[in-house]
Amino acid sequence: MVGFGLISSAAAFIVLIWAGTFLPGLAGEVFSRLAGIMWTPVLLDLTLFGFGLALVFLVNAWMRRREGDELVFLEQVDDRESPSGMPAAARSAVFPYRPETRDPGPALAAIEGALEIPDLQEAANLLYQLPPESLDTPEVLELRLRLARAQDRPAQVRELEARLAKQRP
Repeated sequence: MVGFGLISSAAAFIVLIWAGTFLPGLAGEVFSRLAGIMWTPVLLDLTLFGFGLALVFLVNAWMRRREGDELVFLEQVDDRESPSGMPAAARSAVFPYRPETRDPGPALAAIEGALEIPDLQEAANLLYQLPPESLDTPEVLELRLRLARAQDRPAQVRELEARLAKQRP
């Protein structure tokens, strides 16, 4: 459809130049000279090429303005992070805008609140909902350590204390 529009508009432009040769006075003379130059064998080809190229650039600029930037952001789920049975087509998503990074701040406050109550099951559920890249930050490690102590898991407490000690010498 776009190709038909390009060809039709180029043909309409040439017909308008030809129709302009029938105007009276100076305007008719200008269009007659322009048409005479355009219809010269070599110049006709170059003129049509120039008009077509200009038209393609104009349509491209219009489409880019209408559709926006071609840059997209791709988010993918690794095989180890995806639920079992998830189809391959559902493991990635394309966004025309930059996805917002999840700030774990409000979730950390909710986890602290659940640990204070103590609602250990809710604290564990909230920890599982954190983004994987935030699980090794010192703030989250401290919360995980508090949860492991409250659940009386000495092996996990030792592991988390060692990881925390590496991050905070």
